[in-house]
Amino acid sequence: MGEHNCYKANEAECIKKKAYELWEKDGRKQGRDLYYWLKAENSVKGARK
Repeated sequence: MGEHNCYKANEAECIKKKAYELWEKDGRKQGRDLYYWLKAENSVKGARK
């Protein structure tokens, strides 16, 4: 999901989609949900500044 699409979605949904994308790209490692969520949150909020 490109960051430009995040402006149209609510923030939590955008973070969720970005975290899933990061998780998939990283080989779907289990037990790292918080890591991916925080990384996605940082990415989404950074793109909005």
